Amino acid sequence: MNTPCLYSIVRYAPYAETEEFANIGVVMCSPKKRTFHFMLTQSNDARISAFFRDDTIFPLAKDAVARELRFAQEQSHHFQTDEQLANFFNYLTMRRESIFHFSSTRVVMANDPEKELLRIYNQFVNHSDFSKERREEILAKELRRRLNTYAELRDSFRKETFGGELTRFTMPFVAKSEEEVLCAIKPLAFVQSQPGKMMEHCDSWVSRVTRAAAENILSLKNVLFTIDGHTAPNSIESKAMDEIRKTFDRHHIAHFKHDDEKSIIEFAKASL
Repeated sequence: MNTPCLYSIVRYAPYAETEEFANIGVVMCSPKKRTFHFMLTQSNDARISAFFRDDTIFPLAKDAVARELRFAQEQSHHFQTDEQLANFFNYLTMRRESIFHFSSTRVVMANDPEKELLRIYNQFVNHSDFSKERREEILAKELRRRLNTYAELRDSFRKETFGGELTRFTMPFVAKSEEEVLCAIKPLAFVQSQPGKMMEHCDSWVSRVTRAAAENILSLKNVLFTIDGHTAPNSIESKAMDEIRKTFDRHHIAHFKHDDEKSIIEFAKASL
């Protein structure tokens, strides 16, 4: 049975003068069910570090707000009425002068508050509603930062457009020696709302690189896909990701998770 839930987006805003913020979590309560839940991003969230050029303050500050929310969760068990819990939630999420603040309280109907919390978290923190193109831009920025931390790889990769009689496409990380492609890397995001769309995205890139290989534009052994998927995939999405990996394997195309830095760097070094 659906029940009303109150929720608010937790925001991180370290620089008051710019008023810029990043969504870093969600807090939710269901007054009628007397439940209180929250979910926060990881302390080493690369998205936060890249956006604010901040990899020291956020982990400490995030731990502080996590402690505050855990304390609030404990206190929520002491309220006797749904009105008391709702008032407590509204007080907790009031706007204050802090590097953390909350969005205005919103209402959503949910049968399972924890499942709804995850959906909202994916929407506002993981940006699951963003297009795959936007997510792949973020993955490309993260990858460039990783590559540039290794002296032997720094400035080795450029964006390259491949063109043949039957194919034309662009890859963001291509290393060449004269006209020979030594390494070509493409971040791929499989965050589409439908598993069929995930498979179509896979098949489109497989067809591009295999056709380019057939035209002797590049060699498949030098191609790497770094892949990202849904944070909390359901069974069908997990099945789609398994099939995507099998498809890459059938075509002998290397692939690693986007955050598997060790494997990605080893592949890049071995190719150059």
